[in-house]
Amino acid sequence: MRGKIILAVMLAAVLTGCASLPFAPGGSRTVALYLNKPNAKRVQFASSLDGFRLHDTRRSASGRWEIDMPAGREFTYFYVVDGRRYVPACRFTEKDDFGSRNCIYLP
Repeated sequence: MRGKIILAVMLAAVLTGCASLPFAPGGSRTVALYLNKPNAKRVQFASSLDGFRLHDTRRSASGRWEIDMPAGREFTYFYVVDGRRYVPACRFTEKDDFGSRNCIYLP
């Protein structure tokens, strides 16, 4: 039974093109966004949900940086990695008012 569930989840991810997206379900009301930057010393996260205030992320043992965000709302975001703005590869982006771009999370 467990094998069938894993296979179904993998198949769904491949068919929807979500296998490479930088987020995963974090719970019923949250989504865990992650960034693979194992050599970074500090990673902060900013989103349109609160006017792009910087929030510290947590580092996993593998060097992946994570933060939980509300899953039911659309928002734009970027990271600050070791003091420098960083926008990862993401499926949807928008130009911001400063000549850069932001990722868009769509629930």
